Amino acid sequence: MAFTRFMSFISYSYVLLFALIATSYLISASSPPTTTATTTVPVANTVNPLDIPKTVPCVTITYTLLKSCATSNSTDLLPSIKSAYGYTGFGILAVTGVPGLKEKRLNLLPLIERFANLPDSVKKSTETPHASYQVGWSHGNEKLVGSTLDFSKGSYYCNPLYDYPSTNETLIKLYPSFLEPNIWPTSSIPEFENAFKSCGRTMVEVGIMLSKQCDAYVKSECPTYATSLSELIKTSKCCKGRLLHYFPQNETSSSSEDDFSSWCGWHNDHGSLTSLLPPIYTDSNGEQINNPDTKAGLYVRSRSGQLIKVNIPSDDGTVLYQIGECSQVMSGGVLQATPHAVRGVGGGGVSRQTFAVFMEPEYDGEMRMPEGKGGEDVQGKEAVERLPEGIRKLEERWEEGVDFGEFSRRTFAAFY
Repeated sequence: MAFTRFMSFISYSYVLLFALIATSYLISASSPPTTTATTTVPVANTVNPLDIPKTVPCVTITYTLLKSCATSNSTDLLPSIKSAYGYTGFGILAVTGVPGLKEKRLNLLPLIERFANLPDSVKKSTETPHASYQVGWSHGNEKLVGSTLDFSKGSYYCNPLYDYPSTNETLIKLYPSFLEPNIWPTSSIPEFENAFKSCGRTMVEVGIMLSKQCDAYVKSECPTYATSLSELIKTSKCCKGRLLHYFPQNETSSSSEDDFSSWCGWHNDHGSLTSLLPPIYTDSNGEQINNPDTKAGLYVRSRSGQLIKVNIPSDDGTVLYQIGECSQVMSGGVLQATPHAVRGVGGGGVSRQTFAVFMEPEYDGEMRMPEGKGGEDVQGKEAVERLPEGIRKLEERWEEGVDFGEFSRRTFAAFY
């Protein structure tokens, strides 16, 4: 009896084993054959969180407070200077309520659109290729992205303080971008010169007051700092104004989602201190309008790599100030120039006008670090790694002993 049960168990086991083998065969026969080739598994698109724009308010101070601190030697503004221009800052500060500036701005900015629409022969008569187009009209001569010439904007350059920064013909030929006499389009736009000079002089005057606060902040952080940014700006005859017209983008080539430099490529200002007016926007009829594209405007890239859209205060006599690379060197890195770009208005038909004044040393101005500071203090490895593509690091253009004229020549060589 036991033997019969044992044989039945064996028979049942064979049947079960056969069934399992058959099932496995049927499953494998109905499945795609396996291969030894590597199979690509689709991965969801990822976005670098640093490339998601973060909108931040601009560090803002009032003209009244700035003037008070400038005359009383108060240190009340030092936290604001650090917040704007220190290593973790975004490199831009707004001064609001500058007397008379609102009217001067509205008198000046529309003039560059008028000039940009004049016949080419008129514009060409003001060009100065021998001065790297740093006086008069410039369009399509600059390259800020790769080797492609920039036709997205046109500029009119002049010195707002001195029509003749020098009368020495030899020096003018050696340093034409600094010393070439001004050229004004008086016959075409008679009011151009006075509006340009009036705005520019006010922006420099406020810049001198602000630079005193920068000096005080740098001195508090670096006791060996011996330079005076305010004296440098006050005494230099090589200030340069740039009146800008950004041409409308074509409707078929409006800014892509990740194009934050369609109107102006990523760059650092190479001078000491840049003054900038809030822009105006105009439609295809030349009428002034509000910015129709919330994504358009000024962007900066922080030392941590974060993409920042700067929220500029509404115009109430507002003027913006950015630190340049010259001040970065001469402060030993206490003040930091910040890469910035301008994103255009999508959809076409809208132009943008603004005015920048570059306050900088003269052509032979020394660029020396404070005692005890080195290249790593001025521009550290981490900051270099996070520079946007196309911006050359400082050590490629400057070393101890290089004056501002040579530094400018090396900088321009990358862009013209």
